[in-house]
Amino acid sequence: MGIPIRNPNNDGVVGRWIALAAISLAAMAVCGWVAGTSLGLFFGGLFAVTFLVPVGILAHSNLRHLIAGFAAVVAPVAIAWLMPALKGADTFAQCALASLTLAAYALAVDGISLVLSRLGLPAVFAAAVAIGIGIAWLTWPIWLSIPLVKNGWSGIVQDLVAVHPPLVINGILTNEPAWTERSLAYHLTNLNQDVPIQLPSGAGPCIALHGIVGMALASAAMVPRRKAPEAREQAPAF
Repeated sequence: MGIPIRNPNNDGVVGRWIALAAISLAAMAVCGWVAGTSLGLFFGGLFAVTFLVPVGILAHSNLRHLIAGFAAVVAPVAIAWLMPALKGADTFAQCALASLTLAAYALAVDGISLVLSRLGLPAVFAAAVAIGIGIAWLTWPIWLSIPLVKNGWSGIVQDLVAVHPPLVINGILTNEPAWTERSLAYHLTNLNQDVPIQLPSGAGPCIALHGIVGMALASAAMVPRRKAPEAREQAPAF
């Protein structure tokens, strides 16, 4: 039997997974310390995943390693989101549905990172762009709602609300007050002020949209590249 050759690219992979999981868990510990078991714990988890998922998956090229890096980031957040259920603030079913929403959103960020890297963007820049897109999507009620209303497009606001992860999670957690009713939100957005909205009662459309986008982009990024046809050797002239 031949001696298996060790692949140096796999060195430190487990260490990276452990580091990612530790950072993700530390981020949730900070969120829990600042916000307790309130809605802020869930919003903080979405932002933590936005920053960490691109880093967790772009360091690997092997599909199994990509999945493990993804899980190392998302699993600690999902575990931390069980705290409200343990303390009776929300039910386990509600927290589980919120975690599914989180996973679908993280998959979309994952797909964006992978396809940008496949297009030739260096990993650092691919991650930065994916993070920027994720933050822009999470914060659109702050920066986009007013322009939409001013331009007469307020009708699409409710459609965006129905697939917006933070507001979908807010609607799932029925024991949590609406984010738009909090004093801070009053100064940041015009939702439920100039633009009435209804928080989603289910997460189906949000999970489906992000899941489909994430799977489509990730699949496109992993399609094997076509090898350039080799130049034919010219036959020697006699």
